[in-house]
Order: sequence, then structure tokens, then C-alpha cells
Amino acid sequence: MTKMKLLPLLLLLTLVTTTAGAQEPAAAESYEFLTAKLAADAGRYDEALSLIDRVIEKAPGNPVLLFERAMILIDAGRVDRAETELKRIAETNPDFIDARRILGRVLLERAGADRGRMEESLRHLQAAFKANPDDLSSGVTVSQLLVALNRTAEAERVLAVLVERSPDQRVINYNYAQVLTKLGRGDESRPYLERAVQLDATFTPAIFQLVDIYQKQAEWQKAADILRPLVEEEPLNIELRRQHAFFLLRAGQAEEAREAFKVLIEADPLDARSQFFLAESLNDLEEYAEADKIYRKLLEKSPADPDLLASFGITQLGLRNFDEADRVFRSLLAIPAVPDNLAALARTQLGYVALQREEYAKAIEEVRPVFVFRDRPNNQAINIALEAYRKQKKFKEAADLLRPMTDRFPGDPFVNARYVEMLSRLGDKDAARVAAETQAKFGTRNIVATAEAMMQAGNEAAAIAYVAKASAAKPEETDLLFTLGSAYERAGNHAAAEKAFLRLLEKHPDHAATLNYLGYMWADNNKNLDQAAEMLVRAVAQEPRNGAYVDSLGWVYFRQGKLDLAEKYLTDAARLLPRDATVHEHLADVLARQGKRERALELYRVALTLDLEPKDEEKIRSKVSELERQVQR
Repeated sequence: MTKMKLLPLLLLLTLVTTTAGAQEPAAAESYEFLTAKLAADAGRYDEALSLIDRVIEKAPGNPVLLFERAMILIDAGRVDRAETELKRIAETNPDFIDARRILGRVLLERAGADRGRMEESLRHLQAAFKANPDDLSSGVTVSQLLVALNRTAEAERVLAVLVERSPDQRVINYNYAQVLTKLGRGDESRPYLERAVQLDATFTPAIFQLVDIYQKQAEWQKAADILRPLVEEEPLNIELRRQHAFFLLRAGQAEEAREAFKVLIEADPLDARSQFFLAESLNDLEEYAEADKIYRKLLEKSPADPDLLASFGITQLGLRNFDEADRVFRSLLAIPAVPDNLAALARTQLGYVALQREEYAKAIEEVRPVFVFRDRPNNQAINIALEAYRKQKKFKEAADLLRPMTDRFPGDPFVNARYVEMLSRLGDKDAARVAAETQAKFGTRNIVATAEAMMQAGNEAAAIAYVAKASAAKPEETDLLFTLGSAYERAGNHAAAEKAFLRLLEKHPDHAATLNYLGYMWADNNKNLDQAAEMLVRAVAQEPRNGAYVDSLGWVYFRQGKLDLAEKYLTDAARLLPRDATVHEHLADVLARQGKRERALELYRVALTLDLEPKDEEKIRSKVSELERQVQR
């Protein structure tokens, strides 16, 4: 026998003799007790019971000895007798917590659906947990029994104690989340589920419950992140991988989603759902020609599928096939019982088609029925109508369209900001000021949106005054200070803009948007180029998929004369932002400087097909003319 085996038995024997009131244990009693325990450990239960019975005969009322005999009986499978003896101990020694804890478990294991035995079990386990709140096993069992007995509020109180005392136990956090949900407090369950997953990244029950929460709240990146370990653990689970890829798609990780769906299709070429989502990811990446091929094949089999038609229509818009887009969206509206969200999408896109055709009255009429969708402003539809009015310089009509919506949605930043814009364009400064001051009461988001609207209307001075006042009142609000710097820059006051941005960076040195804005501003003005490059490297490191940041970094390298680096980053930016005219112009500038005139001309011409301000279009046409002359020499 080893010393490790002997030590706990000797300690137990000391407890037995002390409890029995003996001054000195007799050698024979000690030997019999130890032999009984060792026989039980070896599975010789009859021998063990015979030996411990002899010890009990000499101390018949000793609860510890009776408890030890009950434990041997349990190990021997004689549970009826063990239960009887444990009940006797609990009655005569109610403070013998170990006996009550074991009795509670025995009763629970034998309770089945017997509510009475469950209640009896609960009573003993509650006593054990009350005496020792660190007994996690008893606490968890008590909570589970309370839930089973529909005493959920009591279960919540027990679990609240457990989760406070042992916050690093995944099961306790998970069980607490379940009880909170049962009590109608599901919004409180999220942090406990998240903690359970932090403790075990593959804890499936908590993961799937969190996934449901994240989906409802459109937190797609979080849903993708917590699902990733399960995908890595079960690489052959196709449905799990498809769900993960879908979350990546909705989270804006279109490139990763595209590759994930390609792998799924390689595994199952007939997987229509993955083909559809692959096309969706291609749409998001503006790779419309490839998406078009997939949608057309899918539509051959399901020509009236509403989701397919909606996505195919978006692809046609991306390809600027407006006639085809018009046909597709009208086909979608003709489907019986088309889902209301797709009907709203179709009407909105038909308005966009009309706008592109310069059919302004038609554009407004197409989108008018869906200005409000599910009791919320449909910002795209509203913007299409407003753009139609802008093109015609009908600012009063635009303001009249918006006024009733500002009454219905007084705190909506988009609707009210657009109203301020139209009042500013009308020259109604007093009404615009009153509307802007009203929006300031709704907080930073509304202030920023309103200031942007003022700037779009060409009223930079009013925007600066408006944001400066708000920023002075809330100097810690990063978004207000950033917007103030932006307003100064757009007003041409680069010194004031630089001061605002540097002040922001003093407080938040890694604020990516400011690093990008100030870095690009310096690059565009050909100053502080080394510092600008360092700032833009930091911005891109934070958001490597942000095409605007990548463009800025390429542009500062161009200004530094580092043409190979400039070409690399601007090529990446053009891939990330394939429909951005400025990015194409920047890359063409680099290629022209390198003497790659044919490629530069091609990119300038692409830029001219994209959305451009008149002054920018004139500038690019001038570059094209100059380059064409050089090519012809």
C-alpha cells in the first residue's frame, strides 16, 4: 500500500473516532475500519460491509460510520438500503451536509418523473448548497431541479450566486442564460453566452444560441467569428460551412465568402444554394459579369424564383443593362404574393432605372409608394426622388416631399438631414437653421448627418459653425471633431482642418479615418509626404480591405515618386473599388508617369464612364486629350 492511499483513510479514521467520542481508537477497530474501506475500494463489498458492521456495533450511533456504510452500499448497487440509511442520518443529523448531498443525488437518480421524489431530492440538495455555496455541482443540480419543477425565478437566484462566485464555468454561464431567456429576459443572456464561448470556443449549444441572437441583430461578423472554430473542427459539415460563408457574405467579407462558396461548389457542383450565394458575393465585389453567368443558369431551372430575380436584377444594374433590369424587376412584381421586401426593392430599383434614363418624373412616381417600408424610411427610394428633383433644381418640391416625413420621423438622421439640405439649396437660411438646431437635440449622429447635408448644399460656413458649436459642447466626441476637420477641408481652409485633425490624433493616435483623411490631404497638397505615408500605412494596417485607405496610400507613394509602390497599391484599390472614378484616375496618372500610355488611356476612359462631378470630368478629358497627342507623336 502506498502512503498516498493510506493517508485519506487515516484522516477519515480520526474523524470517525472523534465523532464517536472515543479518546483513543482501539487497534482492532482501526484495523477493521481500514480493512473495510480497502475491501470496498477493491470491490469486495460483502467483506467490506461485514467489517464495517463490526465497527458500527461498537459505536452504533456514529453518523460518520453509518454514512460510510451507506456509501459502500451505493457502490455495491444496494441503493434501496443505502437510501434508507441516508434518510435516517439526515433525520437524526440534519447538519450532516455530505449525507444530505448524497441522499439528494440518490433520490434524484431514482425520481424519474415523480415530482414528489424530485421535491424531496431538491430539499436535501438545497440544504447542502446553502451550507457550502462553493459546491458548484450541488448548486447546478439545484438550479436544474428548480427549472424542471417550473420554479424558474428561484433557479435564477441560485444561478446568479453561482455565476458570481464562479464566472469561469461555461456550464453555469450557459445555464444562467437559459433561465434568463425562460424568464423573458433574453436580452440579458447574451454576455453569459459569450462568456461560455470564450471559455470553450467549440461549446456548440451556446454558439448556436448566440448565432441566433447575432442574426436577429444583424451582427454578421460576430456570427461568422464564433462559428469559425466549429467549421475548423468539422470540415466535412457542409451545412455548417455554408452557414459560415453566408455570415461572411453578410458581414461584408465578400472575397472570403466567394472563396468559401467556390470550395463548396467544387465539393457539390449541384449545390444551387451555394451557387446563388457565390453569385451574391460576386455582386458585392462588383464582378457582375461572372455573377450574371451564374444567375442565368439558375434561372433556367427556377425562372420565377423571387430571390433569384431580385439578385439578377441588381447584377443588370451593375452591368448598366437598364432595359434588362427594368424587365427583370417588372417580372418580379408580377409574381403572385411576392414578398413585400422584394416588392419594395423592385419598385426602388425601377425608380433608379428611370433616374439613369433621365426620366425624372417617372423615377419619382416609381418610388413614391415605397418611401416608407415597414414603418421606417426607405432611404434609397427617398434619395432617388430627391436626386430627380436635384437634377431639375426643383428644391421646393423636394422640401415639400420631405416635410411630412420629418413630422412622422422627427429623429431620423437621413430624412431630416436631407430636409436641411433642400432648405439650404432653396436659400431659406432661417428654416434650415431651425431644423438643424432641432436635430442637434437628437445627438451626435444627427449632428454629423445634418452637417454633411449642409456641405452637400454648398453651405460649408454654416456647417462649420454648426459642428464647431456642438464640438465645443462635447469636446470628447470624436465624430464631431472629425466632421469639423472635414468641413474645414471642404471649405478650403486646410490650416484649420489640419489643426482639428491633429487635435483628434493627440487624443486618439490610431483613429484610422483621421489618419487617412489628413494623410490624403497632405499627399494631395504635396506636403509632409513622409509623415503622410507613415500615417496611411497605419490606417491601411487597421483596415486592409478599405479601398479608400489603400487608394490614399498609393497616392502618397505617387507623390513621393515611388511609382512601383504606387502602382501596386492603386491596382489593389481599383480592385477593391472597381466603380470609383478617382481611383481609376489615380492609377492612370501613375501609369502615364511610367510611360505606360495605352493602359493609362484605357483607365482614364473607364473613369469617364463612372459617376463624376462635372469639374472632374473636364479634368480627366483634358488628360485624355494630352495623352492621345503624346501617343500619336
